Amino acid sequence: MRLKVMVLAALASVASAAYWMEEIQHQGVASFNPDKSYQVFRNVKAYGAKGDGVTDDTIAINKAISSGNRCGGGPFCNGTTTTPAVVYFPAGTYLVTTNIINYYYTQIIGDPTAMPVIKGSPNFQSYGGIGLIDSDPYLNSGTLQFRATNVFFRQIRNLVFDTTHVPGTVAGLHWPSSQATSIQNCVFKLSTRPEDDHTGIFMEEGSGGMLADLVFYGGKQGAQFGNQQYTMRNLTFYGSKTAIMQLWNWGWTYKSLNIYDCEVGINMSSNAVGSVTLLDSRFVNVQTAMTTFRGATHANSTGSLVVENVDYVNVPIVLQGPDGPLLRGNPSGLVHDAGYARGNAYTPNGPREYEDRDQAYFPQPTTLKQNGKFYERPKPQYESYPAYAFLSARSYGAVGDGITDDTAALNHLFQTAGNTQGSVAYIDAGYYKVTDTVHIPGGVRAVGEAMAAVILGAGPKFSDINDPQPVVQIGKPGEAGHVELGDIIVSTQGGTAGAVLIQYNLNPPAGPSSTLSEMPPSGLWDVHTRVGGFAGSNLQLADCLKTPDAAVHADARCTAAWLSFHVTKKAGNLYVENSWFWVADHDIEDFNNTQISVFAGRGVLVEGKRVWLVGTASEHHTLYQYQLLNATDVFMGQAQTETPYYQPNPPAPFPFTRIDTTLADPDFHTDCQSVQYGANTTINSDGSLTLGGNPACAMAWGLRILGSQNVVVFGAGLYSFFNNYNVNCSTLRSGENCQARIFWAGPLNPGSGFSTSTPPRDAGEGNPGKFVMSSRPPSHSNKTTGSTGEAADPWVQLYNLNTVGSVSMITRDGKDLAGWNQNLATFANTLALFHY
Repeated sequence: MRLKVMVLAALASVASAAYWMEEIQHQGVASFNPDKSYQVFRNVKAYGAKGDGVTDDTIAINKAISSGNRCGGGPFCNGTTTTPAVVYFPAGTYLVTTNIINYYYTQIIGDPTAMPVIKGSPNFQSYGGIGLIDSDPYLNSGTLQFRATNVFFRQIRNLVFDTTHVPGTVAGLHWPSSQATSIQNCVFKLSTRPEDDHTGIFMEEGSGGMLADLVFYGGKQGAQFGNQQYTMRNLTFYGSKTAIMQLWNWGWTYKSLNIYDCEVGINMSSNAVGSVTLLDSRFVNVQTAMTTFRGATHANSTGSLVVENVDYVNVPIVLQGPDGPLLRGNPSGLVHDAGYARGNAYTPNGPREYEDRDQAYFPQPTTLKQNGKFYERPKPQYESYPAYAFLSARSYGAVGDGITDDTAALNHLFQTAGNTQGSVAYIDAGYYKVTDTVHIPGGVRAVGEAMAAVILGAGPKFSDINDPQPVVQIGKPGEAGHVELGDIIVSTQGGTAGAVLIQYNLNPPAGPSSTLSEMPPSGLWDVHTRVGGFAGSNLQLADCLKTPDAAVHADARCTAAWLSFHVTKKAGNLYVENSWFWVADHDIEDFNNTQISVFAGRGVLVEGKRVWLVGTASEHHTLYQYQLLNATDVFMGQAQTETPYYQPNPPAPFPFTRIDTTLADPDFHTDCQSVQYGANTTINSDGSLTLGGNPACAMAWGLRILGSQNVVVFGAGLYSFFNNYNVNCSTLRSGENCQARIFWAGPLNPGSGFSTSTPPRDAGEGNPGKFVMSSRPPSHSNKTTGSTGEAADPWVQLYNLNTVGSVSMITRDGKDLAGWNQNLATFANTLALFHY
């Protein structure tokens, strides 16, 4: 009670205090760094930066980032987890005259209560870099300093990038990036002088990732984006010549994009653009909302476009093609688009080249929406909380050295945080070894430091493959409550074949209302699972080296997880953003990123109700990456997967050979009997496929949706690059035959499928079956209930599916429907719409 009163009293007086991160005691450690004096937290002013807008702070900032023999890329280091850092900017204006060079495993964080400014000087010069902050400079050889697809564990937030005084060409931020990276709550102020070529963010490579809550002013291009896939939420552009230059992609999801007073909104006229998904967005006073290279007729599936719930205000042209306008707007009024797709469609059979806005293909799951838009929520930063509110794991007795058993200390910390109103559990950087389950009760708010707050499951409790146990349990079964967790990693150490890394059990608290505004979901932001491939895991190159030339019998010492993330059947009301559930395919600490074989059974299993998975990825699990089992009301935004590189040596399900029927594990022996093989991939008379190339069937699923209702997937990238570590199978020449199947949708009992009828087409006046925009939102039936209030048929709606290396892109109720060769696009194969 005394602590509770103290925290509440402190909250009342926070107005005069600095941001808590500046004032708390910093006790984080780099557990497996041999230099025990290594400093995780760095305030740039402690390294000589003035922040007065006059002094050149470049050298001081670069020193704050690089000190401590950190990983700077190039010929010296390609990655390591042993040198994490938080580089903190207090309020101020920091003048820079050349590039600030970002390092591996770095959080760059500004004070969100008075956002610091990184200001380029009039004599700013780039020496190999591109942006004021350059996260991956080019070497003299012309290659990036870090391999972009392996640039993990980076964040930037709460900064203003000001290039308005820099002449010529410059970017605010150069950001080639991959999984477990994010930019949040930043502002980009760019020159509008016609002779200058300024860009807020320049991103040309990688496999990401998440950008959220960003504002761009001016610039020739507000942002230039190229990457395999990305999720971007709440980006706003004012007065850019072109708001977004889409350089290339396989799949891209924009949510809550707002573009004002620009000549062009999204320029996707490059033929290297695979697909764009745009929802809950707004264009105001924009000459051309979008441009595309895809004309009225098109030879392949590149340039697929899906739009839902977008307003165009004073926009003459909505979509400009290579030969003229494809969709016109209104130069002096509102046009609302409830739903539109352009590309190959399967409804459920196909393909058919589709350009239309059938309302039945754009259902409105009201349970997933707030104020007419799909629910979203920024990661909390607790700006109003004082330093007193943060309860340090180390102050509660946890050691965090990766050796000491910290189970009791962490349970004590979380129990106290759950019982103390207004508190936040602060997990100092460190590896917290636990030998029993860590319980996080409802009511807990928790944040980790430096993306290096790692809960490390180890020992016999987690080693029985026939008796799986949670490492971290959020709520006990049947418990009601609410949590907020951010920047925490859950991992394992050594052979832990029975480890369930995160088990989520919480239900919403009972109350008179279930609206999202009155009962917001629990939230996990940047909460990752990482199995193997890092220092201290005992699952590295020396332990689990790949053996492609030998028949693999999985070493028990390298069988390290049973299930990564589980939302149990009675749980729900959970928002997950930018979480990466990764089984390591390589050793991060090794200079050559040498591949390893680590085995984990299952990726993400959702059985609950009302779940948002926003910008998540799940990779290299043996049975599946995502499985929705009897789930209801699920939103997925640009989900991304990879099949294990070692398969089919051994094939799935090895070494997880016991089928758990209660969790509907895939039965590969039975399921593979329904595959029809032939010389070539062709469509049969019933719409099913014969699969050519003799691809392996006993391979991990990217996504399985079983017996689930009201599921919307806005972008999915399901990739299979290797057979037994050989990448040749994923090429166009090979026939994309790394595996037979990758996405399954159907009931729990195959053969009982959902309705196969095709909805009636919503024809426009004088143009049957073609797209007509309306000046007001059309009415929709609520697809979660019928028009009479009775339960409607369950449905699964998937937009912009992109696959690599799978002959079949869709398996519906045991039948393969969509072939890779019907949907040729970029390196990935793309289809715009699948309606079940």
